[in-house]
Amino acid sequence: MNRRALIAGVAATAAMPSLAAADGLGGIRIPASTCDSELRGLSPTGGKSYWASGSKGWLVRGKDERQDAMRIVGAEALDFRGLHAFSDSHVLAMSAGPGDASQLWRTRDGGKKWVQVTTNQDPDGFWDSIAFVDSRRGFILGDPTQSRFTVLYTADGGDTWNRLKPEGVPPADDGESAFAASNGCVAIGRHGQVAFCTGGAGKARVYLSRGGGGVFVALDTPIPADSRSKGAFACAFAKDGTLWVCGGDYKNPTAEGVNLARLAPGRITFEAVPAPAGYLSGLDVHGDTVMATGLAGTIVSRKGAPFQRVSPAPMNTVRLTGKTSGVLCGPKGTIGLWKA
Repeated sequence: MNRRALIAGVAATAAMPSLAAADGLGGIRIPASTCDSELRGLSPTGGKSYWASGSKGWLVRGKDERQDAMRIVGAEALDFRGLHAFSDSHVLAMSAGPGDASQLWRTRDGGKKWVQVTTNQDPDGFWDSIAFVDSRRGFILGDPTQSRFTVLYTADGGDTWNRLKPEGVPPADDGESAFAASNGCVAIGRHGQVAFCTGGAGKARVYLSRGGGGVFVALDTPIPADSRSKGAFACAFAKDGTLWVCGGDYKNPTAEGVNLARLAPGRITFEAVPAPAGYLSGLDVHGDTVMATGLAGTIVSRKGAPFQRVSPAPMNTVRLTGKTSGVLCGPKGTIGLWKA
């Protein structure tokens, strides 16, 4: 049943200086946090505005260094790991958790009022990520039930959801799952491609559909996944169709090993990409800029140059707003603002 909810908000405008910067790659400013939350959901809304979401029911509406933090009354125990902002006032927030701890909430007035849209009805289900193609078509990825990943689809802006035919998704390996670490394990391409990435079962895989999500094929990546904490955590399409994927081991954030790979357009084999060592949970691409982030810090490549570390600050998620700008979020309510 839908419930209306009030919110409590606080605001902050003080900012800390930029952290370490690589030559020509700028730096990351970190304003003072406004909430005690592990922020993982992130969605820019144009200009310098954005929404973030995370644990303990917290959401943040931001504009540059200013942050207005709020909690949905009745949802304080939820972990909002997924977020999609259609506009600065219209937002869907997705919580991740077992069974009915996976929920979807909506505001149409910038957070003054929230309504519960739907709740996961599968007691064995666990939602990991939400992504939209446009204002009406979107996907929710859930961990495997009945031996296959759950892919939910909406064609009405998120009001109703139906599971895609399970036979369109290859069987999951024992122990294989997606990681609800950054709302980044689902990627939408410009020409109808849909992809999601996994780990924890001996190999990190990307499930790719080139036709709008009806039928997926599973492709191996070179990212290690020989334990439940290892694998591919986020993926993103470039404008030219290149599919990027990042990952590592969240229990050992500074470990060596392949943490970044890409699939060139028309290819079926991922290639490892040299990058500074460390666990990466979030990834985004804008033009010829590729940025990845995680508990080991943030790395970036511009104009095809080698990846360099732009900041050591631990983060969970990144969303680029241009070739030289982006927003990040992470532990303890951290928001990061990147400018090259």
